[in-house]
Amino acid sequence: MKKSPSPHIQKLDLHRQIEGLRVGKIASISREGEVFVDFPGSQNNEVRARFAGSLDLNKLRETASSGRSVLIVFENNDPNLPIIIDTLHSMLDEIAESHDAALEGEKPEDVLIDGRRITFDAQEEIVLRCGKSSITLTKAGKVLIRGAYLLSRSSGANRIKGGSVQIN
Repeated sequence: MKKSPSPHIQKLDLHRQIEGLRVGKIASISREGEVFVDFPGSQNNEVRARFAGSLDLNKLRETASSGRSVLIVFENNDPNLPIIIDTLHSMLDEIAESHDAALEGEKPEDVLIDGRRITFDAQEEIVLRCGKSSITLTKAGKVLIRGAYLLSRSSGANRIKGGSVQIN
């Protein structure tokens, strides 16, 4: 029985070669167990990939659903022949997986990276910084928002409350 090509597969430029390793994502896994990856240089095409024997479909499904990255090599440097050789873990993944239950008597640490809640706790201050912008939370209760451009939008009321409000 001849298999028809999957609708996910789109051929890449065959004249191009990709040397070395790439970090990519599992784009999808078909019902038949075919794994499709997306990686820098794939021109947003999903490419059918093979995977190393140390991996199994359950681990790859878990990796895909968690959004973690995979390490990819290419047979004969051909971008149409990716091989997933391993899954990548970050320290944040390790912390999130290891803190399922807080120990009794200790203050719980919230490190739940599931889109529902993230709690950061510090003794003096917390600073989030990106380029020319920053948000600082201080021990004294100050919230400092700095940036080259600030935008506040609301579909409901946009209220400012305080003991005093100063503009300019």
